[in-house]
Amino acid sequence: MTGSEPSPDAILPGHWNPEDQARLQEPLFQASHNLSREVARLRPRSTTLLHYCSLEAFYAIMDTGRIRLASAKSTNDPSEFIFGQKVVDEVLQSLPDELGGARGGLIRGADSNHANRTFKAFVFCMSEALEDEDKVGELSQWRLYGADGRGVALVIDVGKDGGEQTTRLGSIPRRVVYGVEEGAALVREEVTGFLDAVYPFSEECGRFVEGNPQMFHSFLRNTVFWLPSVIKHKAYRHEREVRLVRGDIGDQAGNPLVFFERGGIRRPAIELPFSELQGIEPNARHHSPIKAVIIGPSGDQSAIADSIQHFLDARKWDLKIHRSDIPYRAV
Repeated sequence: MTGSEPSPDAILPGHWNPEDQARLQEPLFQASHNLSREVARLRPRSTTLLHYCSLEAFYAIMDTGRIRLASAKSTNDPSEFIFGQKVVDEVLQSLPDELGGARGGLIRGADSNHANRTFKAFVFCMSEALEDEDKVGELSQWRLYGADGRGVALVIDVGKDGGEQTTRLGSIPRRVVYGVEEGAALVREEVTGFLDAVYPFSEECGRFVEGNPQMFHSFLRNTVFWLPSVIKHKAYRHEREVRLVRGDIGDQAGNPLVFFERGGIRRPAIELPFSELQGIEPNARHHSPIKAVIIGPSGDQSAIADSIQHFLDARKWDLKIHRSDIPYRAV
């Protein structure tokens, strides 16, 4: 699901036999992988999303039927993740006093190990389309993410329920929240939602949790690992960003790590079938959520449109092609 499977150190020696350990861990495991809660809070407002990219990225996506989720720390502006992580850190530091009692004690113990946590979130970035943006795009997005107008924007339809079906898979398109206040509210909601799902403990389960704090911390990490990836500075709110977020990497999880080069740096990523954007298991191409492609407003628009049309025809892709009429021509 969203985070990693329980690590071996999540089960510590004690007087519980393996069967009891598994039984007592189950409610915490389920609570820390609660995608339904995230859907309700962060479901995109629009079912039409745009992904701006270079021509090279477009050809790779359409050739392979896969999308690349880059490490959140290797995006165009990694300071975004640093901002989000700072918000998460500050909330986890203040929550113990706010909650008090046993809940506060559990969070306080988890926060003491927070510096040792490794956040390995991978993201695929999109933006919500408003009005006629599914035909022309948005100027600032072309400049920043669409190769300064010489790229394309994929028009993605996540379905009538805004991607809710993805609860069956390990990811969900999550709407980004902007600013410290809204970000902190999201962190509090996720952490207290996790606690509400596992409290009140039975006496046996309570003793198990108190005797195995590392196990509790491991599951809390699953609850918060993705949060820095969807909290950005309020100056970016015009982007109306939506992100597909994953955290399970490695061959055993089915998402082997790959690397791509940008700016002379080999950057980590995972690749997934783009059918996952709609919560559909990998299948025939007619399940593709990509419904159209917008050609950026560059001086080479006609040549790019001709190239893409031939590319799609040769592969029998039936996609609408729109030419952005934004009056912008990059130098």
